[in-house]
Amino acid sequence: MNGTKRIRTLTELGPNSPATVARMKLDQKDIDRLADLGMRLGAEVRVLQSAPEAPLLVAVLDARIAVNYDIAKRIYVY
Repeated sequence: MNGTKRIRTLTELGPNSPATVARMKLDQKDIDRLADLGMRLGAEVRVLQSAPEAPLLVAVLDARIAVNYDIAKRIYVY
């Protein structure tokens, strides 16, 4: 590994690749709802299941949450 991590959207993350939430370009109500589920800036996440244009199943802490595809496109990880 070369020490640099590329910022990408949650929808671009490969299956079971750990990543850290870097930014969320969402309305505050969506940010608050995700934070209640453990997904916040600095949280480690892993995509467990994804399909084109479908909700993603994401591991966050000890939880598994479904994230709408349009929301996942606006969550940036590295």
